[in-house]
Amino acid sequence: MSMRKFRVFMLLVAAVMCLAGNANCQEPTKFTLKGDIGYILKMYDNGSVIESVALRQYPNMKLISNGGSEISYYGVFDGKPQVAELVIDLTVPGGTGSTSLAFVLEEGTIEFDGAPAPKGGRLNNALRGLLVELPKMKEKDAVETIRKFVAQADNAPASVILLSTVKELIGAGNTFSIIAQAPKEVKNHWAIKSMLPQLRADAFMEQNMKATDSGKKFKDFTVYYKGKEQNLSDYVGKGKYVLVDFWASWCGPCMQEIPNLINVYKKYAGENFDVLGVAVNDKPQNTEQAIEKLGIPYPQIIGAGGEISALYGINAIPHLILFAPDGTIVQRGMRGPQIEEAVKKALKLK
Repeated sequence: MSMRKFRVFMLLVAAVMCLAGNANCQEPTKFTLKGDIGYILKMYDNGSVIESVALRQYPNMKLISNGGSEISYYGVFDGKPQVAELVIDLTVPGGTGSTSLAFVLEEGTIEFDGAPAPKGGRLNNALRGLLVELPKMKEKDAVETIRKFVAQADNAPASVILLSTVKELIGAGNTFSIIAQAPKEVKNHWAIKSMLPQLRADAFMEQNMKATDSGKKFKDFTVYYKGKEQNLSDYVGKGKYVLVDFWASWCGPCMQEIPNLINVYKKYAGENFDVLGVAVNDKPQNTEQAIEKLGIPYPQIIGAGGEISALYGINAIPHLILFAPDGTIVQRGMRGPQIEEAVKKALKLK
């Protein structure tokens, strides 16, 4: 049987260990990290028995037990709760992998059991409870709960971890707003600062998506190609339903969707309905070659940049939007059979 090695190590990010001779150290505070790593082994090794376990120890941390798959470390630090990260590093024949879990380094026993946050200590327990309860709440209630928790400066380490994980739950805009109002201990943390540029960009896209949601008026744009002006308003808001496809020749899913669009165009195009393609972030010559190769019969706006898709909050293509005769957005984000269903519903066809 081949030997498999499993390496577990702790990387305490931003955790200043209280080393001997450090004049700034206060009375050392004890902590213990405990965890059963069996659930991680199954992810990487199909639940097989591990023949060899090697542990890399760091200053002021000591292994106190190693029974089966359970490991425990104890150590001392300066007593101030702070953000840390447990890194599980695995080496198996043919490759390596790792996983990590952020937690609050604080006094007491901190136990890792596979949940989104460990248990043990006031802040870890609070964080664990929030990560369980927040998904059950309405967005408005979740935002208010997070805002109140983050507003308390003594929750700062847990708040940093919480804000790093809730964007998908409450949205980038809400997350950005909470950070803007957070205590300096939170907003000045390096982890929060590092996520702000992407969070700001995501919030902008999110805002544009909401501004162009169903029931909203279309936003016009202009693209110049071969010296000619191409406007969305040349097609939308002219008394017809218009299905607009944001696509690119390099996008596999876009190319797969086009036969559906051609079918819809051939079946329903006329006085009340049309289809328009908007090629984004694509080389014009590649767009034209794809149009010819696929025999796309409907009109195209060629040469649009990323700012055009951003205007509609589009972060992935293909993305389809159905506009009403007056330019109001009827529906967006359809794929496959949903495309024809949306058109038939709009045209009041059975």
